[in-house]
Amino acid sequence: MRHALLFLAYAVDAVPELGALYAASGRLHVLMATESARRLKSNFVHIHTQTRDDHATCQRLRGDQRWQCVDVTRGEHRAAQLWRRLSTYTSLDSQCRTLHSDVPNRILKIVAIASTPFKRNVFLDADTVPCFDLATLYTQLQATDQRGLLDLYDVLFIPARESVPREPARHASWARAPAWVESNGGVIFWRRAPATARLFHRWIASYCRGGDDLEHFNGGDQHILSREVLTAVQRDRLLVYHLLPIWNFRSWRRHFSNTPECCSAASITSENLRPLPIYIDHGCRKPRDYVKAARFGNASWFLGEG
Repeated sequence: MRHALLFLAYAVDAVPELGALYAASGRLHVLMATESARRLKSNFVHIHTQTRDDHATCQRLRGDQRWQCVDVTRGEHRAAQLWRRLSTYTSLDSQCRTLHSDVPNRILKIVAIASTPFKRNVFLDADTVPCFDLATLYTQLQATDQRGLLDLYDVLFIPARESVPREPARHASWARAPAWVESNGGVIFWRRAPATARLFHRWIASYCRGGDDLEHFNGGDQHILSREVLTAVQRDRLLVYHLLPIWNFRSWRRHFSNTPECCSAASITSENLRPLPIYIDHGCRKPRDYVKAARFGNASWFLGEG
């Protein structure tokens, strides 16, 4: 009986409330991802790479942290299995690669998201700067004492700054339907469920399909994701919640703040108003500044200068 209780305790502990996923291509992005992950102060972090050099860099920078550096090109990890299944998209002669030269990096991101082992998740771009640890961020998603937003909804997005209409109504098209809100793909919260699994796999297929979508396509994956979300809401009853811009401050920085410091609050002159805290700052440092400020590794080496 005692052994059974110990096993149960271990099993419960092995399923975290929230896990964090990254996808990093290139030594600089691996450095940025590991620095971002270090701020989360959590063991439940997976950083995905697609080359042996990037994987070795991740392992080196990880130090004594209990994260996982996941090389999607090797092993039996769920991400590696999915990467192999998607080889028709990432191969040099694939139609998807003809449409999008950056497809391996984009697919790496979607693979990291779609193959998560965690029940509740956040995907963070490598250039994000979490302003609080992961446990604190999770508490800010609690809707009540008993239930959080990830208990009530399937996926949580932050509207992209680009989704704010800036053109006359006569320029509207399917790309900006009445209910359209373009979601930024740099910070995504979701719960592992059949509805979100379908969303992410259809995201891959739609990204590589091409067609008329490319007329409104900005070269990344964000626009396609937003359109698939709208379709999934109608088709699969996907439950979507839009968080405040303070959860992904990059897209809204020039609306709220002119200060370059990471996680710095907006300047508000009225004494009756207090700036909201920034939860995740996105792209607040230039890559070169990020490298120079890093405590781990040699900046010249990461920049390819030595």
